[in-house]
Amino acid sequence: MHATDSGRHAPTRPSPTHPPAPPAAPAEGVAYRIADPEHARRSERALAAERRIGRAAYVLDDLVRIPGTGLRLGLDPLVGLVPFLGDAVSGLMSTWIVLEAARFRLPKIVIVRMVLNALVDFGVGLIPFVGDLVDFGFKGNRRNIELFHRHAVDPAADTTGSKALVIGLVAVTVGIVWLSLVLLGNLLSTVVG
Repeated sequence: MHATDSGRHAPTRPSPTHPPAPPAAPAEGVAYRIADPEHARRSERALAAERRIGRAAYVLDDLVRIPGTGLRLGLDPLVGLVPFLGDAVSGLMSTWIVLEAARFRLPKIVIVRMVLNALVDFGVGLIPFVGDLVDFGFKGNRRNIELFHRHAVDPAADTTGSKALVIGLVAVTVGIVWLSLVLLGNLLSTVVG
């Protein structure tokens, strides 16, 4: 006799074609309460701040959808065609996002990553035309908004990706400086000696 023939049925598992049923609605007059009111206040404040800075980032990075593609274009690459003006506007926006992150006491490694995103966006943006193309693809402000959202709403969010990126960039920078010094030393020893 099979287990299913004994009147007992194996528990059903959700499948991709039959998702699990949604949870039952609370009884009338019963509301869900968040167990940690401090977490709820922090989340509300974080979302309000994200809306403020998110609007400006949206205008700079994602204002218009390019027809026939999934790509979006903001004012940042367009304003960036005016030397230094677009980079100054983008730099101020990036600074505002990083300051909001610091105000919410995001992990220091995440703030370092946000500063690196802002520096790449600003530094490469200074190069005429090439910087505008990079602005179109890199979208440093949107990246920083995503980091802000993840870590402001949930302070315990994983920071492994930020640590790996920062350590990798430091290693590459040290490698480039070391290689430059070795090449300079070889050049000087050839010329001088």
